[in-house]
Amino acid sequence: MSDLYEGREQSKAKHDIYARYLVPFATKILSAWPTIDVIDGFAGPWENSDTVNLSDTSIGVSLKVLSEVAIKGNHTHSAPRIRCIFNESNPKSFKLLSEFVERSRKKYPLLKLQSFEGTFEQNAQAIDNAANHSFRLLFVDPTGYSGFPPSCLKTFNTGRSQEIIVNMMRSFIERFATGQHSDTEKNLIGLIGEKRATNLMEGELSIEAVEREYLTMLKEDLGFKFAAYSPIHNPDRDQIHFNLAYGTNHPDGLEVLRQAEFKALSEHDRTRFTKKAKQSGGDLFSGMMEELEVRGPYLRTRQEHVDRVKAVVRSILMKRGAVKFPELSARVQEILFLRRTEVGDAVVEMTNEGSVSADWKKPKQQKPRAIDTIKLSPSF
Repeated sequence: MSDLYEGREQSKAKHDIYARYLVPFATKILSAWPTIDVIDGFAGPWENSDTVNLSDTSIGVSLKVLSEVAIKGNHTHSAPRIRCIFNESNPKSFKLLSEFVERSRKKYPLLKLQSFEGTFEQNAQAIDNAANHSFRLLFVDPTGYSGFPPSCLKTFNTGRSQEIIVNMMRSFIERFATGQHSDTEKNLIGLIGEKRATNLMEGELSIEAVEREYLTMLKEDLGFKFAAYSPIHNPDRDQIHFNLAYGTNHPDGLEVLRQAEFKALSEHDRTRFTKKAKQSGGDLFSGMMEELEVRGPYLRTRQEHVDRVKAVVRSILMKRGAVKFPELSARVQEILFLRRTEVGDAVVEMTNEGSVSADWKKPKQQKPRAIDTIKLSPSF
């Protein structure tokens, strides 16, 4: 792990997911749409160690990764296809941001760069007006729990041609939106809207209930077809620190997220193990280490999800009937931290067991394809 993230390994994992997501996201989108806007609503920088290149910030990650995508895609200086829009409200941070953006124009000539000063909520309409490319990604990574209400996010609702990532700061939300705080209801309204806040206040209020309601809000209020979380644990406390909420309208979006998550959080679990081993004073490489000892919260949860996948597939098919495989996979991935290939493995096993209809299976075909429809066996 880079020393730049010493003591904030969870931020390294967050930026790693983001970077691993951006590459296939931008590549896939630009194969179908002419242009992309990537909007960073709470850009910073803050708490960064690299003050020159901002490589340990979402700003630096975006520019480096998207520039590489543009180079590989043979984009031209005269007609950039990717625009990065950064918004920051803190005057000191914005000064650093704007200076960095100006320095970066020559370094990243294939990207359009634009910055806004002020709160994300105040600038939402102006940013929306500027972000007139054909597809957009909205990245919301605040330092707290406020400043991005549903009414603000709706400003960017352009139908199906967008995706969203919101970093839910679990510790802040748990303290101010689910505890005995004097402004709990107000804070909840700012997070999920008045009607949803009222319903939660009348029931059993918990951080899990708030997070579930947030995904429902992304789908029902903002119109995303699929929504899911990617939780990142604090390696020092064994608690979820960040919970990345993701909304997309295409089943491939969930696959891109889960692939990025798998690589980044598997590495995060290893970082956690190495850190704890060093703190204990033991020799990390002495003796034979069981794989389970190395697994952290993410890999342990993934194993539980592998064990549950067939039950989840069965439940989705019972509710929805016949479903094309990519959508079935995405519906599973909304619930479980699995890749599409693992969902396909489960479908194959269920077919061999007789619980899923085998009419999708062709000679020499090992797994269902995008064109295949999956359904429960009539005898089930």
